[in-house]
Amino acid sequence: MLKDDFFTVKGITDAAQGTVYRIALNVLHPVFRAHFAGNPVMPGACIAQMIKELAEDCLSTPFFIAAIKNMKFLKVINPLENPEVSVQMACTVQENESVCVSFVINDGDTVFSKAILILNPVKK
Repeated sequence: MLKDDFFTVKGITDAAQGTVYRIALNVLHPVFRAHFAGNPVMPGACIAQMIKELAEDCLSTPFFIAAIKNMKFLKVINPLENPEVSVQMACTVQENESVCVSFVINDGDTVFSKAILILNPVKK
């Protein structure tokens, strides 16, 4: 839905605490023109959707967001100031087949957002 349009994956690195995705943001995307004109800010809903899509890519499974826990917005993500960000993500499969995804979005020492998403697989 957002991948390859709103954002693109520039690189993927395995890390001790999971996976790190380097993400390029499309400042020309209509979401950024509307939120907010002249001062674009990534909406929280787009952050959650981006994390879901990265988890789907990582685990090759379609998911829906069942819950979002402790979402913190520490600094706004403005694609004019930060056209690329890193997403550090760890996915843990639970006994009930849901996936717990903890993530931090940052650029160097600047942390933008962090949270835990609970994803459930889409049943066919």
